[in-house]
Amino acid sequence: MMAAALRLGRRNLGRTWPNPAVGAIIVQMEGAGPRIVGRGWTAKGGRPHAEVRALAQAGEEARGATVYVTLEPCSHHGLTPPCADALAAAGVARVVVAMTDPDPRVAGRGIARLEEAGIDVTAGVLEAAARVAHGGHISRVTRGRPWATLKLAVSADGMIGRREGERMLITGKPTFDRVQGIRAEHDAILVGIGTVDVDDPRLTFRQAGATPAEPVRIIVDSTARIRLDSNLVRSARDVPLWIVAGEGADDAGVAALAEAGARVLRVRSGSGGLDIVAVFNALGTAGLTRVLVEGGSRIASSLISNDLADEVFLFRASVVVGPGGVRALDGNALSAIERSPRYRLVEEAQVGDDQMRRYLRTPI
Repeated sequence: MMAAALRLGRRNLGRTWPNPAVGAIIVQMEGAGPRIVGRGWTAKGGRPHAEVRALAQAGEEARGATVYVTLEPCSHHGLTPPCADALAAAGVARVVVAMTDPDPRVAGRGIARLEEAGIDVTAGVLEAAARVAHGGHISRVTRGRPWATLKLAVSADGMIGRREGERMLITGKPTFDRVQGIRAEHDAILVGIGTVDVDDPRLTFRQAGATPAEPVRIIVDSTARIRLDSNLVRSARDVPLWIVAGEGADDAGVAALAEAGARVLRVRSGSGGLDIVAVFNALGTAGLTRVLVEGGSRIASSLISNDLADEVFLFRASVVVGPGGVRALDGNALSAIERSPRYRLVEEAQVGDDQMRRYLRTPI
């Protein structure tokens, strides 16, 4: 049941920020076996919460039932009343929780509230899986920054292109489709200004038959020099566009971007560009929980060097670029991921003609 609740929670993953994407199932235990009477997952925008939606579906059948929820029910008053109170008012008999909420406004208080109401509580069921599912929420409330997923599409010899300034497709259509699914589960997509200069991307979700909310597009652009006629800026009023610029960026350029509909965040500079740690801290302050980093090589290398990449999708094609190509990690070899004790391989699959490997940072 908890595994099913975790799957439910993924339905709006990437569309509930700054709230976590929670799943909840309400079950009546009967002689013939458990019968599901209510299902819920956090709505887009973060409200209503999963428990409230499941209770609404269950109605009177929630009384005496068991509730499986992937994160400790909230106990504080925000824009909505506490879910712990709603569960108590519905008369549920038992609540099974995957993990306690690290948010200091909750942090065990939700469980205590349920127990005070006479509800039997079991915690820690599939906790490891829940910590991955709620990695973005955990990261934002404990580290002040979003979960960072790095996506790399590399040639057989570890390159992402022939040379700086030249566009080259490395992986095939099946990988493109898989990346669209990954994009859909993130609050935002981040690239550097160099990638924008070369590709003039849109960074929108493009997959037939699916219409999720578009992730925020984030461009790391220390001088705010992105062209106003780029695909990104021209669509800024339709799909959110954030520019992360340095404190010394030209005020006129920043004003022009704001006028075009972009949001500009200013952060301090580091050696050779913006301080990547400051960038991610600013994104956490802005409410983001999950950010997919798609390029370029300097940003990817900076993530690895600063121990910021929580998850890595590495797609490797059979094509060979050869000498003079652009390395996937500007200042590091791919062994910094593939052979590092900091990362563990959790998934491996063939995607068309490409090989995909997924790594998680340890500990999470």
